Amino acid sequence: MDESIFKLVNVHFSYLNRFSALCGIDMEVKKGEKIAILGANGSGKSTLLQLLDALIFPNKGDIFASGRQLLETDFNDPEFCRKFRSRVGLVFQNPDIQLFCPTVKEDIYFGPLQLGIEKNEAEKRIDKIVGDLGIGGLLDRAPHQLSVGEKRKVAIATVLVIEPEIILLDEPTAGLDPQTSRHIIDIIIEANERGKTIVTATHDLHIVEEIADRAYILNREKQVAKFGPAQELLSDTELLREHNLTHMHKHRHNGQAHIHPHQHLDHHQH
Repeated sequence: MDESIFKLVNVHFSYLNRFSALCGIDMEVKKGEKIAILGANGSGKSTLLQLLDALIFPNKGDIFASGRQLLETDFNDPEFCRKFRSRVGLVFQNPDIQLFCPTVKEDIYFGPLQLGIEKNEAEKRIDKIVGDLGIGGLLDRAPHQLSVGEKRKVAIATVLVIEPEIILLDEPTAGLDPQTSRHIIDIIIEANERGKTIVTATHDLHIVEEIADRAYILNREKQVAKFGPAQELLSDTELLREHNLTHMHKHRHNGQAHIHPHQHLDHHQH
């Protein structure tokens, strides 16, 4: 359990070298962990996941993957690129980024084909994942014909089918109904129980206790405000309020307005 999957040291990233997205991030992800990255919109959560997935690279600071410094030039080596892409999978917040083939089945096939997975093996994996996610009826449909929840499940299928060791998820339950959210949370937990390392970016606090052992909170300055056991951070109401992870709930009682924090820490039970 102590094997380091990712280590970030003083990582900075800015878009167009002008718009700061992350400012000095130190972070470690160990094999088999479940980690949550928490923060309000604009705190850099999505950027951090894209750095871990080597879609972008730091302007300053270092990222190590399994002890090796991760450099943009590494991906000029087709063998290194194939190995990394088969080990790490990212589910984007917006599934429309992930789904670009004419049909759902072709989208799910795309990853295994790109990674050179044998056709029989790919078929076997697809059959299992389609069954697990209950998306058999969607295979011949075009992605643009799907609901948000259906698209999210298909996007998750495109990642799970490559059987990565590390699964990165960006707001996996955003905009979903409780039943679909529950299904996706169960998929995340089951993947971790099979030994997968899970990193989830979210501001949806009610799912954190289930999907994370440890959590990092990013602040408005795009830095790590605090990290530690997820339960410990969730119980710190002042910390959550300070970093815009709770909202103030107003109600009237006996003709007077009362304001108190509302944290969304309840669980969906089915």
